[in-house]
Amino acid sequence: MSGLWTRWRGLPLWVRDAVLAATLTLAAQAELTALAEEIPPQLPLQVVAFAVMTGSLVLRRTRPLTAACAVAGGLAFQTVLGDAPVLSGFIAVLVATYSVAQYADRRREALLGLLAILAAVELYPFVRPDVRVVDEIANAAIPVVVWVFARLARERLDRAVAAEREATAARTRAREEELAREAAVDTERRRIAREMHDVVGHGVTLMLLHADAAQARLGRREPEAAAALDVVLTSGRTALEDLHRLLRLLRGPAERGGAGDPRPGTLADVEPLAETARATVVREGAVRPLPAAVEAAAHRIVQESLTNAVRHAAGARIEVRLHYGERALRVEVVDDGDGTETDAGPPGFGLAGIRERAALFDGRVDAGPRADGPGWRTSVVLPVPAPERVAT
Repeated sequence: MSGLWTRWRGLPLWVRDAVLAATLTLAAQAELTALAEEIPPQLPLQVVAFAVMTGSLVLRRTRPLTAACAVAGGLAFQTVLGDAPVLSGFIAVLVATYSVAQYADRRREALLGLLAILAAVELYPFVRPDVRVVDEIANAAIPVVVWVFARLARERLDRAVAAEREATAARTRAREEELAREAAVDTERRRIAREMHDVVGHGVTLMLLHADAAQARLGRREPEAAAALDVVLTSGRTALEDLHRLLRLLRGPAERGGAGDPRPGTLADVEPLAETARATVVREGAVRPLPAAVEAAAHRIVQESLTNAVRHAAGARIEVRLHYGERALRVEVVDDGDGTETDAGPPGFGLAGIRERAALFDGRVDAGPRADGPGWRTSVVLPVPAPERVAT
């Protein structure tokens, strides 16, 4: 039995509707044949009326309003012809009522189908004045109840489908944002790698130059020191080649062979950045040169923070604070805006890049609304070596 039901559910909808319409049509005609002696004058017309009622159910899903109106028309016609107590016709009325409530896309069409069927039902008292009021109320109430429950089920299903679509769209958007975030982080990491390559490569090159000069001065006078410097030179050149090879690996195919990024920025370049964003720069503590890698990271952090401030707080006052501590550099960018985003483009990932750069130095990032008033505050702490003290 379950296998038969499974095969029935597997049939196309139009085939199932055609089978239903054909079954009810045959049943109605068989009932009319059985009642032939009771309605001999109207039998041919009753056959046509019930054929229209049952046969139109083939359209109950594709054209539910058309099917309901056809059933109502057949019902009205057979009512005018006279009594024909055919159960299949009553079933056709209920099926058409259910179908117009369930499958009509607009509530207006569903209501029109119900009104057409009720109009055909309410025609009966005008043809048969001896009908009781209670019977006629029951005749009208049955289609109304069927319609109400079917329509409620349809609207509940519509809400469930809409909710599922929204959930699917939300999951898709979240996945796209996650992929975009990963791509942005990957791009930022490659940029950091290129900057670190320039900084570290410059440092290694200077080491090699000084080691080469020291070896040339020592000559044959200090063979052991010269041999040690030779090891330093060999290891340094190998390390520099490995560094270049690593950079080529980190670059994408489109970046290889290109001009590359401009030189890494320094803290001396912060003022020009601030001018473009109409921000002020405040330096606190013992201002001094810092390791090139730290300065490059701090410069980029200021740049990203200013971009975020301009984007989310256009027209607000922006201040860049650089606090040189004994063992840390604190970079703060604060604004007094209301956080309204003015850029209509896609969301950026500046904060993700800031976190990546801070993590490179085991730094700490604190970003969020200001506690002392309106606006946003981005604070990054980068550990740095303590300044050398001159002996006196």
